Amino acid sequence: MPAFARAGARYRIPDEPRPTGLARHAVSAVWPLLAVMFAGFAPGIAWFAFNLHALGSPAPLRQWVLIVVGVIGVPLVALAALMAADAGHLDDTSLQYALLAVPAVKLALAYTLLLHQLPLAELLEHYERPLKNGMPALLLFAILAHALIDPKTLPWYAALLLR
Repeated sequence: MPAFARAGARYRIPDEPRPTGLARHAVSAVWPLLAVMFAGFAPGIAWFAFNLHALGSPAPLRQWVLIVVGVIGVPLVALAALMAADAGHLDDTSLQYALLAVPAVKLALAYTLLLHQLPLAELLEHYERPLKNGMPALLLFAILAHALIDPKTLPWYAALLLR
């Protein structure tokens, strides 16, 4: 008997989201992107990681690579700009412009994660069930992030990396 004819065998589409127990907590990928914009990089990237599992991504490795690149790469971009300033290659004004690369990298990574998760969210919403509204969580993240990540109490580089 061929392998495909065995009882219990199920045909699986390669891009189909895998069912998970967290699917009832899945949100559209727009909400974690907005969390990166309004609450900061740390809560937003953590929400992208949670949503990756909640959506049941069939190819999670690409998204995990982006998340790890973001967590490691954002401080490296800031460190490279600071090292260039310490070496005398950048004056204070140029350093401020160079540090604009940090939010640019954060937003580029968040947008790329959005592009990976949005089709999965749309499939899940169309065929399975409606997704959760992310507005309450976004408001909670934004309020907590602005209360906990205060640039006046944290070192400026920590606030730059977390926000």
